[in-house]
Amino acid sequence: MNKAGTGSMSPEVSEFQLRHKDRRSSLRQVLPSGVPASIHLPSGGTGFVTLADISRAGACIVRRGLLEVKPSDQVFLNISDYGLFRNVYLSACVQWMNIWNHKTLLGLAFTEGPLLPGTILDQYFDRALLAPQSLDA
Repeated sequence: MNKAGTGSMSPEVSEFQLRHKDRRSSLRQVLPSGVPASIHLPSGGTGFVTLADISRAGACIVRRGLLEVKPSDQVFLNISDYGLFRNVYLSACVQWMNIWNHKTLLGLAFTEGPLLPGTILDQYFDRALLAPQSLDA
């Protein structure tokens, strides 16, 4: 685990997130590496992605390779917790896209407003409420 207690993340994604942190309007919670999701594209295709970070207003996703998408496209993000047999299906708008180091990174804004408590994602948001010194434990 890294110092923040959120799991290891590839150095490339972490560096990218630090450079683009000022673009975000809501507090993001960096996720442990490997939180799987799928994205449903305007073309009708589906791609498997990894969540890099998330807030109640949006998310950053990463895919090795390319995605047929551009800023302002409407997409659907499906995040599953296979252990709990639950998922959350979110409508989103692509805010930005960056192809970097053989990866596609997308910034998404949820189009139905901020996520309300009561989804499988609450486990990640709860960590954001901890005091910074609590994260080192």
